[in-house]
Amino acid sequence: MNAIKRKLLIILSLLLLFSLSAASDSLNLDSIAMSGVDLVQHEKFDSALVVFNKIIATYPAEPMGYFFVAATYQTVIDDYRTDKYKGKFNQYVDLAIEKGRAKFERKNATASDYFYVGAAIGYRGIFRAFHGDWWGAFWDGGKAKGMMEEALKRDSTLYDAYYGLGTYYYWRSVKSKILWWLPFFGDNRQKGIDYTKLAVRKGKLAVLEGKYALIKIYAEEKDWPQVLAWYDSVKTVTPEDPFCLWLVTVARINLKDFEGARQTLFRLLQIEKSSPYFDVASEMEIRYWLAVIDYYQRDYNKALSQIGFVFANKKAAAENNYAKNALDWAKELKEKIDKELGIR
Repeated sequence: MNAIKRKLLIILSLLLLFSLSAASDSLNLDSIAMSGVDLVQHEKFDSALVVFNKIIATYPAEPMGYFFVAATYQTVIDDYRTDKYKGKFNQYVDLAIEKGRAKFERKNATASDYFYVGAAIGYRGIFRAFHGDWWGAFWDGGKAKGMMEEALKRDSTLYDAYYGLGTYYYWRSVKSKILWWLPFFGDNRQKGIDYTKLAVRKGKLAVLEGKYALIKIYAEEKDWPQVLAWYDSVKTVTPEDPFCLWLVTVARINLKDFEGARQTLFRLLQIEKSSPYFDVASEMEIRYWLAVIDYYQRDYNKALSQIGFVFANKKAAAENNYAKNALDWAKELKEKIDKELGIR
């Protein structure tokens, strides 16, 4: 074998080893990410953050790790009705977007990069909407949609992207209902539901997350039996998940299963108060829903007692939107009770 052939063989061998190593790293990275996602779904947030921070330390230029840290904080925020981690959430969302855009500029971005950046922007949009920044949420939704579509152009088998598209089409339709008569808007709720179900059937990361999304969607649709049906599909995996229990409570109240709803709230209160992420805003909301049950059962004294707890913690509403919501709802309920009792 002459020198040129030997050099060529060495180069080809190195390229093969590099490609095998890259594929192995990709598979390993996916596996590590999935282990972290599983920890989040089982409320083991501190352990999940350790996993995701290892991804960041090993792959600091990749948006994936930063996105998962942000998603973990968003889950804590929503499950425990706390705004204590919004700074961390925004920090890691911004980093995920920054790392992704750097790859876009270098022209070396993958379908997964577009997915993770789109997911980060979508999460930011949801966060902005909850905190009243509807204009920012609108633009984030459009940008996230574009990223998900680009991800699918690059890899049509990346079915997790349909979770992002489903979320976009459903909630954009809900929030723009008064504009459905315009051709640019319209009612795309069913499209959103169909895309979310496709992600559940064929996705990887979105299998369980998509089911959670459908629980929230059917709560918005006031299809309470479907809320409970989709909860049944996840409760064997995550029976103590607060996100589900909040919505199951509302479903059971609307189905007049007041004792079932009350027991769900007691269970939820125990989960919330035993967590290191406990925020009084969560108990304020739980007390409000207990007051609603008492109101429907015409036990006004008990209802007013629960409302009293919400009012006693009204200072929390100054820095926490969840607490503010609970306080506003409690005020409305008290007005109803006062009216029925003939109190002015």
